[in-house]
Amino acid sequence: MTATVLGCPQEYRAVIHWRGGSKPFTSPGVSALTDVKWNRVLNDTSEAEISIAKGPAGARCCGLLGQIEPYAHELSLYRDTELVWQGPVTRVRERRAQFVVEARDITEWLERTVNATVLRYVNATGTTRRGPVQEIAETIIRLNLESGLFASEPDWPRILDYLVRDDDPTVVVFEKDGTDNSSIWFVPILRILDEELVPRGLEYTTVGRSLILGRPRTTSDPTQGRLTLDHIAGDVEIIRDGPTAATLMWVTNQTDQEISNTQFGVSGLVTPVYGRLDNLVRTQAEGLTAYDLWQLARASFTGRHPAPTALRIPEDSTLAPTAPVTMRQLVPGVRLDVAATGMCSSVSQPYRLSDVDVEWTDSGERVGVSLIPIGDPLEGDPP
Repeated sequence: MTATVLGCPQEYRAVIHWRGGSKPFTSPGVSALTDVKWNRVLNDTSEAEISIAKGPAGARCCGLLGQIEPYAHELSLYRDTELVWQGPVTRVRERRAQFVVEARDITEWLERTVNATVLRYVNATGTTRRGPVQEIAETIIRLNLESGLFASEPDWPRILDYLVRDDDPTVVVFEKDGTDNSSIWFVPILRILDEELVPRGLEYTTVGRSLILGRPRTTSDPTQGRLTLDHIAGDVEIIRDGPTAATLMWVTNQTDQEISNTQFGVSGLVTPVYGRLDNLVRTQAEGLTAYDLWQLARASFTGRHPAPTALRIPEDSTLAPTAPVTMRQLVPGVRLDVAATGMCSSVSQPYRLSDVDVEWTDSGERVGVSLIPIGDPLEGDPP
């Protein structure tokens, strides 16, 4: 049986769609694409860029390229026949011989949509309740996009049908602004995810048009592939990172000017090896309870004990085509095991994929990845 590997694509295709990613607008010929760049990232918005040679594109295609409208059109990238990236066009640039299209993934729609709902995660009776942070994130997104109160139509970016959830078994409580249940926090939806829900254990990324609302992987999750240094073209660096290690993680809303009437949360496990090794985070978020701060401390402790050992793959290093993992499996957040044999620091451990950076040119495809060590969360109830 032939092993499944990353392989080498024969070509890349770029298609410009109308908003929603379904109805095509134009597609430059493969021979006109001189450079294709795209990435996948964890807890951030990925980007893509294509460069088109105007001469090989032809007059008709050139005329259509000149009509591309940011946010009215979207860019789709295909690796052979596989859709690998999709999102709204944000900028176009034209030179005498070249046309460049820049785009961001579908989380850009959440960055450009201001929250217009009261942020309370409640049941039918209006009582605050617990739930997986991934369900809370989906609820906030749906409440803002389904109503269509300030939009031309419900779900104008066409992303609700492509939400994918991987719930954390731990449930949390979320209510913005403490006991004030009638105020709306007017910020972009993506900022709510970044500032409120990611610290509570949410991980998000995109693959094609799918928005994945996931959770941090643990050692109990299956691996997507087992790599060795033979599968990495170029240099690597093993870093045992002491400054990020901790046995106790503290989170407080205390400031240097105000230490009374404040709260704190702490999570961790003191061991004989490190003794007491503290890490303190201050937050200025309003309305946080001691339980909220414990949630933040618990989530922040993951991966800090023991001292994490990271495998850094420099930008000029790439995955070899023989790497036993497909592009479909290279989703930020998934587990990848790496055995770094032949080094003074013999490392064989599970990692999480954090970034994928791809570029396609006349010389072929380069696939770079970044990996971070997996840490298991602490179990148990808050103190």
